[in-house]
Amino acid sequence: MRNVFYVFLVTLFFTSCEKIVDDEDIDTNPDTEIPDGFRISTVTTDYHKLYGAPGNNDDELTSGMVADAAGNIYFSLNNTKDIMITKLNADGSLAWAKAWDGNYRDRSPDSGENAETGGTANSISIDSDGFIYVSAAISDVSQNNIHSALILKLDPSNGAIVWQKLWKHEWPTASVLAYMDAQAYGIDASADYVYLTGADGSNRVFVVALDKSNGSLFFQYALDIINGTKDRGYVLKPDALGNLFVGGVTGSYAYLAKITSANTASPIIDWVKKVELGYGSRFNAIDIDTENNIYLSCDRRGAQTFFSIIKLDGNASLLWGKTFPGKNEDRNNTHVVRALGDAVYAGGRISEAGLDTEFGDGLLLKLDKNNGSLLWSGIYFSGNSDEEKAEHRIKGIAESNGKLLVVGQVYSSNYNSSHFYGDWLASEIDLIDFLPLINPFAYHSFETITTGEIRDASGNYMDANSSYVLQNAKDKNDGTPPDGDAFIMKIDLN
Repeated sequence: MRNVFYVFLVTLFFTSCEKIVDDEDIDTNPDTEIPDGFRISTVTTDYHKLYGAPGNNDDELTSGMVADAAGNIYFSLNNTKDIMITKLNADGSLAWAKAWDGNYRDRSPDSGENAETGGTANSISIDSDGFIYVSAAISDVSQNNIHSALILKLDPSNGAIVWQKLWKHEWPTASVLAYMDAQAYGIDASADYVYLTGADGSNRVFVVALDKSNGSLFFQYALDIINGTKDRGYVLKPDALGNLFVGGVTGSYAYLAKITSANTASPIIDWVKKVELGYGSRFNAIDIDTENNIYLSCDRRGAQTFFSIIKLDGNASLLWGKTFPGKNEDRNNTHVVRALGDAVYAGGRISEAGLDTEFGDGLLLKLDKNNGSLLWSGIYFSGNSDEEKAEHRIKGIAESNGKLLVVGQVYSSNYNSSHFYGDWLASEIDLIDFLPLINPFAYHSFETITTGEIRDASGNYMDANSSYVLQNAKDKNDGTPPDGDAFIMKIDLN
């Protein structure tokens, strides 16, 4: 139960007190009272859309988003039982929308582990030829607790399946047992192979590579960091040097692993390091720039949560770290980080005093790539009254032809049936230095999986156009509270 609504973004973000200018006049809400100390920012959007089912029959939870060079957007989300992938044209019109439905529940699992959103920002990928790849987990039995990893390759022109595969580290020959579980969280197809990571039923991280052309298995390995603890791979990303970086959680602590020779059939684990973010921490988004530096979205959870970003070099030496300290319980989460040109963008949600501390507001940051200094920040706020409150999360960020593309998730409150748009606020975010220690783990193993297999998948793949609506954000007024939708915004940076 949660879903998606917007993210949108800001361009030349000034601290002046001007109204948002929007081509569709949908982002400003004159009835919303702006709390003292906050100002409406100056931004221009080409469009601001919502996508989802009418009412609240199927709350859609946003996973991630990618964009191609032409500015077309591809985003994925979950509803109660299906995986959905949608393409918007560069002008914001709907190109196609598909739903993949298996026998039981199908989803891109949430790195927060409690189904508060869809999958990770790295659960969808695009390759150099424009093909789209999605990672997910499908239930093998009706109890929804035994899964196979699902990998889809889609044709960007029409959404048709090029190939669909299932992977599991051990296929059952009789009874389906818990240790046979396999859930895929992160996927990347930007290099020579399709890389996949997740967790198996024995609490190990799997790292799998597939052939792009046909989905056949290239290699399969299991990473065990702390024996007997829950090890999960949430994100992975190759660099330009043949290395593959995998991050996630071991026990209740964040880790990052470096795998060398990842473009060969015999990859080698170079190191696994614990990043001392604190108990309840994890990595749930990763990006690598053209200089092979690593950017990580850090989720630190507990009685208080923290919105944090760190930059490392290829040997996991800390270059800089920034955090928004948790001030209002557990409403601060970092979902996505992207290195775009000379800047780093980060998105998620925060709970800032004076704004919506009950559900949290969307937060978007632009940081200097060299030192992490704040260039501008934007908070997406829809109001503090019962009829205006909604949870906002930014889940995807991309840039195309001078435009900033943003996808996110909104989930309305029990009293809010029609307020699915708000204001971007200008405010000085309390972003402080964050310098975690990074130490190698004393023990880890990285072994070939000998029992794993790739098999063809065969879900019901169908058009979703008849069941879901793409509309301007301001036009939605028929929701049944609580309700969730996906939001998509295109912002002019010039």
